[in-house]
Amino acid sequence: MNIVLIKPTGEQFNITRAVSRVTWRGSASSAARELAFSYINAPFDSFGLPNISTGDIVAFSEAGDEVFYGQLFGSERSSAVGTITYNAYDYMKHLLESKGQYNFKNMTPEAIAMMVCSDAGIPLRVANGVPSIYVTGVNIASMICDNMTLYDIIMAAYTKAHRITGDKYFPMIYKRGLGIYKSNWIVSGFELADDENLMSSSIKESMDAIVNKVRVYDTAGNQIGEVTDNDSLELFGTFQQIYKQEDGVDPVVAATNLLHVLPSQKINVSCVGDINCISHYFVYVRDRSTGLVGRYWISSDEHTWENGAHTMELELTFDSIMSERDASGEE
Repeated sequence: MNIVLIKPTGEQFNITRAVSRVTWRGSASSAARELAFSYINAPFDSFGLPNISTGDIVAFSEAGDEVFYGQLFGSERSSAVGTITYNAYDYMKHLLESKGQYNFKNMTPEAIAMMVCSDAGIPLRVANGVPSIYVTGVNIASMICDNMTLYDIIMAAYTKAHRITGDKYFPMIYKRGLGIYKSNWIVSGFELADDENLMSSSIKESMDAIVNKVRVYDTAGNQIGEVTDNDSLELFGTFQQIYKQEDGVDPVVAATNLLHVLPSQKINVSCVGDINCISHYFVYVRDRSTGLVGRYWISSDEHTWENGAHTMELELTFDSIMSERDASGEE
């Protein structure tokens, strides 16, 4: 591993030798990825180490590949000799903590995302000369965003596309730029297997998220349709939600997207680390002890480097989820 401190002046310091532990984590629910590291704290001795301040930039690489670039948001320190724990977040944090007000008309989600990032000074991930912002082609006639976080504004636009296309989308900071992707990425050429890199696993099952009936209502409050899953109704009884019709959205498609007909499973695994196994990606698993075989979606990940070893804790689910948001108002 390699960790570099970048000061506001542009000065760079390689602080790898003074770092005893690094944790790199992310999840589908938190959006911003976090890097925490333990740094030598020796207030009465001089090791020639640079002082670290809130607001400094940290770049972390593994095997020559930069996996994190972000800003220090805080630390935990004491007067005792030992270590200081610093916490940094990537630039998604700026979208989560900043708010805006917009009135969009006849724009696609991708155009909205690029406008918001431009206004906030958030760089876009560019590949082959093209911004890595997933093109939905969906036109949003009107979307009013009043005092919403910039992240929520972008995801509200892509939520509208999701309700039309059925596809799921996620934003991610990659190679120092924001990209928005369709949730179908797989960690290629890799498998978590009990006879190779999987150290332990556990499964927790719950019916809390089941939705097997969705009633559809128009804007006047009249029921105009219903979507059900009869097998799930027969097995588990009725778990119902409602969907209110939106302009430009097929209500059957939108209501069907709300169905979740089987008990949810949270699968936790401990394994040898691989930097490609991060939240929003699918990974293949083969574990004979629990019967896990097939493709699973990573809902959260935590990677740890300590004493020369890289390990990771992953939470897996059967299917991907999307961070859905609604705009504060519509015309």
